[in-house]
Order: sequence, then C-alpha cells, then structure tokens
Amino acid sequence: MLNKKSPWPRLCLALGLTLTLALLWRWQRIFYLMCVDYIISDVPNHVKLAMQHADYGLSSYIIRFLWSLRDEHFGQTALSLVLAGNQLFGIVTVWLLLRRLLPELDGRCLYLAALLAHICGPWIIPGYQTEMYIGAYNGNLLHNMTVLFSRSFVPLTLLFFFDCWDRRHEQLPLRSWLGFGLSLLIATLFKPNFAFAFLPMLAVLLVIDLVQTKGRQLKNEVLVGIPALITGLACIWQYLVLFADNFAGTSSGVTVQRLSGAMLLGTLVMYLRGLLLPLWTLPIQGRRETEQREHIGLIAAVNAVAIVEAIVFTETGFRANDGNFTWGSLALYPSLFALAIGLLFRMMQTADFKARRDRVRVAVGIVLLLGHLVIGAYCLHQPGNAGYDWCWF
Repeated sequence: MLNKKSPWPRLCLALGLTLTLALLWRWQRIFYLMCVDYIISDVPNHVKLAMQHADYGLSSYIIRFLWSLRDEHFGQTALSLVLAGNQLFGIVTVWLLLRRLLPELDGRCLYLAALLAHICGPWIIPGYQTEMYIGAYNGNLLHNMTVLFSRSFVPLTLLFFFDCWDRRHEQLPLRSWLGFGLSLLIATLFKPNFAFAFLPMLAVLLVIDLVQTKGRQLKNEVLVGIPALITGLACIWQYLVLFADNFAGTSSGVTVQRLSGAMLLGTLVMYLRGLLLPLWTLPIQGRRETEQREHIGLIAAVNAVAIVEAIVFTETGFRANDGNFTWGSLALYPSLFALAIGLLFRMMQTADFKARRDRVRVAVGIVLLLGHLVIGAYCLHQPGNAGYDWCWF
C-alpha cells in the first residue's frame, strides 16, 4: 500500500493537483480581502509601515516594489497573488523535506501530505474549548503575512541543516552550509520567531557534540554555528528596531508570563487539541524510522522549545496581547503536520491489517487527521463569506 506499484500514488496525485488548484483560488481570495482590509489582518498595517519605510522585515521590500509598479489597487491584487504563490512554494519546500525524511514513500503521496498539512486545524472540545482560529493552535492563521513568508523557508532550513549536521565530523558540504545559512536568515528576516526556538536547540547540540568529541571537531562546530550567529545578530537588530521607543508610538519588551493553574491547564489543552495527530504518529511510527529517527526527533524538539517559550514568555507594551511568541511553533506547523501525515501513510504502508493493534493504530490516525482537516477546511471556507463577521479575526 502507498508504494509505486499500487494505485494509491496516482490517486494521491490526482487529489493533490485538484486540491492545489482549489486552495490557490481560495487563498488568493482570502488574501485579497485581507489586502483591501475587508478581513481584519496585519497586512494593511505592514503596508502602511512599509510605505513609510518604518518596517523591519523583508516583506516591506516586497510591498514597496509591488506598490511602485502601478497604483494601490494593483499593489493589493499583486500582493494577494504573491501570498498565494508563497503558499504553493511552502507546499513544495515541505514536500522536499518529506522526501528526505520519508524516502520509502512515493513522492506523490508525500505531496498530498504536504498539501493536507496546509489545511489542518485544531480539534474542538464542546463546552470547554471551541475556538478554531484566535485562541486556538491553528496553522491556518492566514492573517499574519510575515509568518506565512517565514514558514515557507523553514523546511529548507531543516533540510540543509540535516545535511550539515550529519556530516559535522567530515568535510561540510558547501552548498548545504550556504543553503542552511541563507534559508535560516531569510526566514528570520521575514519573522524571527522560528529562530528563537531553533538557535537555542542548536547551541545545546553544539555544546553536547563539543563535549562528546572532546573538541576534536571544533572547526566544523564553529562553521555550523556561524549561520546561527549571523541569524542571532539579525534577531537583535530586528528587536532593537521593534522595541525602540519611537516604533508604533510606544515601547515594548519581553517578560516572564504569569499563568494561573486554570490558565496553564487551558493553554496545555489548547496545544493538545491542536497537535493530536503529531502526538499520535510521531511516537508510534517515528521511532520506527531508524535512519531518520534523529531528524524527526530534532523537529519535535524545536517545536517543543517554541511551545515552552510561548508559555513562559510574553511581550509587553503595545504587543502585550498579540501572543507573538506563538509564531515560532506555528512557523513549523506545516512541516510538523506534513511529517505526522507522512508517518500515518508509513503506518498504513507497514501495517499488518490482520493484526488488531495495527488496525486500531491506523484507524485512530485516520480519524484524528479527518478531524484536523474538517476544522481546517471550515476555517478556509468561512472568511469572505462573512467578512468582518468572521469573529476569529
């Protein structure tokens, strides 16, 4: 099942291409409504800051270029098309990462996994937590333009990093090293939150490797750390701009978040219902992928660091209620969910359906995936049909 000799890859390709066209049309419509400020998002504010040369990310250069071509309406339309194209680019980069992590699966099935990951949303708990958008852990948070651009480069960062990390005790591959540094820097210059989680994890890995090798691989460890250092300096520059007293009219900062027991429980449940499928397939099937188990574990570790940061830290000032630390794990969301779906496909591929345990594992995984897809599809359906009545914005 799900191999090149079965009909499933062809079905996956047909479904994937059909869904791609439907999603591109839907995404462009949503993004256009955001650009004209019919659906509440951060796009108009970024456009305003970009035109005043007061923004601090790469998206400001895209905005100024598009607006310079003609009038405002043209710029809004062009930006919506660029954002939709970026979604397709993100699917492709996630697909490339999956081909590295799950080589036993047919590429057509992996493309479907990458595509479905861009639809998934959180489960709801009737009577307790029913939020699907704001107040939920949802990768379909399309109102944040900068994280959408940033997350498309995250799979490339991981892909190139794995190449460098696997050969850290040999001669580092120059192309992978350059690709790692460039993709990490680009993702950070769009939005730095992924770097906040990735850089601490990389620092820990480098220290552990330095101790284990007794300093014999210091040169390569320094080389792997150089892109991280450059990215770290970029983060400092961004936040010196962002936290300046004259930015957006008021100052901001970072502090430790104080949560009551009930609030902490609610936060943990929010993440739980948003990550049901990864929490099912990664422990069960991920540990069986012996050749890629370390890479799968590193992705899970980065996501865990990002979630811990979002729980522990919060911003103050004019950004106090924005929940900006959540964007680190949400930048990784498509990669993590695509991996979870790919592992479900691997579970189906390797299952002995005569064994009750395997049947139950696959059935539970399919149910969890369908639940994520139903909510995600509803979140994609709602905007544009209700305008400002889309209460989750």
